[in-house]
Amino acid sequence: MPIEQIHARIGNAALLFMVIAGIWGLVRWRQKKSMDSNYLGILVVGELLLVAQAFIGIYMWLLLGRAAELGRPSMHFLYGFLTVLTLPAVYSFSQGKIDGEREQMLYGFACLFLAALVFRASMTSTPAPAAAFIGWLNLI
Repeated sequence: MPIEQIHARIGNAALLFMVIAGIWGLVRWRQKKSMDSNYLGILVVGELLLVAQAFIGIYMWLLLGRAAELGRPSMHFLYGFLTVLTLPAVYSFSQGKIDGEREQMLYGFACLFLAALVFRASMTSTPAPAAAFIGWLNLI
């Protein structure tokens, strides 16, 4: 399987994973539940998925020179950079607390924000946005 397909499929997995994690987090928040080890584990797995996606993207950029094929490379790199930093930033913002309802809400919204970033990154991966959306649908 070509590296571009691996990068695209991990991106799709990250998108779906973050949507599910975000919805689950917000449902837990509405039920007045605080974070637990299960949800924290989901966040760690999601962050590892995003880091793997970033490493593959960096490999494609530095060693394969694929940045020229991107429609808007600077935006694609910005979205990739933000996806990796969002969950650690939320952890820092909450001062490392993971035991309250407020933190559950923050992480739930952060996961939905990450899903939006991953989706936007996929839209900047080809020259025409319509072609990116069609390509994204073909990978599902």
